[in-house]
Amino acid sequence: PRSKDELYQLADTFNRMLERIQTGLEQQKRFAADASHELRTPITVIGGYADMLDRWGKNDPVTLNEGISAIKSETQNMHNLIEKLLYLARMDSGAIHLQRDEFDTKPLLEELAKETKLIAPEHTIILGDNPAALILADAQSIKQMLRIFLENALKYTPRKGTITISAVKELNWLRIHIKDTGIGIAPQDQNKIFDRFYRVDKSRSKDTGGAGLGLAIAQWITRMHSGRIELESELNVGTTIIVSLPLLK
Repeated sequence: PRSKDELYQLADTFNRMLERIQTGLEQQKRFAADASHELRTPITVIGGYADMLDRWGKNDPVTLNEGISAIKSETQNMHNLIEKLLYLARMDSGAIHLQRDEFDTKPLLEELAKETKLIAPEHTIILGDNPAALILADAQSIKQMLRIFLENALKYTPRKGTITISAVKELNWLRIHIKDTGIGIAPQDQNKIFDRFYRVDKSRSKDTGGAGLGLAIAQWITRMHSGRIELESELNVGTTIIVSLPLLK
C-alpha cells in the first residue's frame, strides 16, 4: 500500500530476508559443485596414471618416472586445495582467532621481497619505498595475505617481467602496493576475482593452475583487519593490488 505502514515494512523486511536466504543457498550449492569439480580432476589424473602403471608402465622406466611425477604433482595440488577448503570452512564458522599484536611492516616487506627473489629468479623483484609503519594485526595472517597477491603476480607475469613491492603512509593508512607487468585482468572480470573458485579463462591453463580460492582468503584477512583492497589493471600492461591497513595511532 502507498501508506507504507507497519505491515508494508514487515512484508518488505520478510522479502529481503528470503532473498538473502536464497542467495546463501545458491552460493552454497555452487561452492559444493565447484569444490567437487576441483577435487575430481586430480583424483581422475592420479587414478589414470595408477592404472597405466599397474597394467604396463612399471616395466618402462620412462613411463614409470612420468607417472610417479604426475601423481606426486596432482597429490600436492589436491593437498593445497584441501588446505584452502579447510581454511575457508574455519573462516565461515568463526573458528579462526587472529592474534593481533603491534608490529612494524617494514621488516615484513623486506622479508617477502627477499623470499620472492629466491623462488622467482626469472623475474625482476623490486622493493620500492618501504617506510617504518606500525599496525595492530596478526603478523602471520598479513604475511599470508601478501604472499597470495605475490603468488598471483608471479603466475600471471611472464619471465623477465617485473614485480614491485612498495608501501606509503597516507593519513591514518598504510597502503601496500604490489605491481606487476603481467597479462592484466579484463574489466568484466575485475569485480569477480575475489569470488570463491572464480578464475578467468587464462588461469585455467596447466601452466598457472590454482583453484581460485587464494584471493577470497586474502580478502577475508584484509577485512578482518579493517582494511580494504583496490585493484588497478589493464590487459597486456599489468596489475596493481593496493592493500590499505589502518596505522596504529
